[in-house]
Amino acid sequence: MQDSIVEELGSGLWQEYSIDNMLYNDKLGEMHITEWRELFPGITPIMPGFVYNSVSGQIEEERYLPKRREKLTLPDFLAASERFFGRYEGKKIGVHLSGGLDSSLIICLLHHFGIPFNLYGMVNDRYEFRTERRVQDVLAPLGERTCFVHLEEHPFFSLLDQFPFHQIPDSYIKSYGSASTIAEEAKRDGVEVIFGGQGADTLFVDPIPTEAGTLSFNLGNEFTVPWEEDLIYRPRGIELVSFYADPDIIDAICSLRQGQGQDPRKLWARHFFRNFLPRELAEYSYAADFNGLSLSGLELAKPTVERLFEEAYDLTKHPIFSPENTLEMRDTNVFKFDYHLYTAYCTRISIAVWIHALFEHSEVR
Repeated sequence: MQDSIVEELGSGLWQEYSIDNMLYNDKLGEMHITEWRELFPGITPIMPGFVYNSVSGQIEEERYLPKRREKLTLPDFLAASERFFGRYEGKKIGVHLSGGLDSSLIICLLHHFGIPFNLYGMVNDRYEFRTERRVQDVLAPLGERTCFVHLEEHPFFSLLDQFPFHQIPDSYIKSYGSASTIAEEAKRDGVEVIFGGQGADTLFVDPIPTEAGTLSFNLGNEFTVPWEEDLIYRPRGIELVSFYADPDIIDAICSLRQGQGQDPRKLWARHFFRNFLPRELAEYSYAADFNGLSLSGLELAKPTVERLFEEAYDLTKHPIFSPENTLEMRDTNVFKFDYHLYTAYCTRISIAVWIHALFEHSEVR
């Protein structure tokens, strides 16, 4: 067991990275991480939410089993929330202002307790973003300072050639430009911790069976955003924390929702927290789809992606980066991608981004 493979990468390990196994793993998806193939010979990365069992020699999931309480009430949930926020007393707080229910509830709870905070959100004037934009405008006055980063100026898949050094490729690369801009703003404001809503979909959407012991969660895999923590916030001295990853909050929501079925519109949460949420979130539900924004950013990034593919081919000679495939990429109409083509394309880009970052920002030469 060791903390990193930085030294090994600098000694040439990067040349043994298995692109084919990465493509295979990405098709399996993160829910099947225990079935992934080795990326480096004899080296297995242990991702957040997983542990190495020295007896079986296998990677296993870490699961959290919620503690159920009967007859839990709204005041009980508020007490758990206040205890959570109390851990950060005296720290400068920021909150992601996405315009969605999950982060909006955090904002409304902080406002309810009289805890000061800044707000940081990505905004866009396109049609797909209209509902979130309305909610952002409603909540913006609650922040001591509210900062909006415009996606037109920092589109998805921007700054691919400016990624910092990272040990293995990560397919979630599209938001680096906008997320790092937000983190810089927060750093200038002296923010020490930023709250996000990761994991709330699991708690508010998935069914919560009545029987105790039948439900568990992988907190590290479902409730955190490790790449943002490692590459964006921690290097700037900011702690990125999901409110919904806290065991007391998980216990409370599971107790309150026990016996509830699948709830894709989060109607239970909208009703239960109606006295805290703005009317736009309490009385209405909607479907958000930012695929168009992602594909637009991907199209704009093609010149950078082409350079990265050419560089990757020079270094690896792998056929996915061949001149023929690079030309095909340049001529591809990304707006016709289905989900599987989109994710496969992003995986290829993430490998090229990783290779570039190894040489651009480290001692790998």
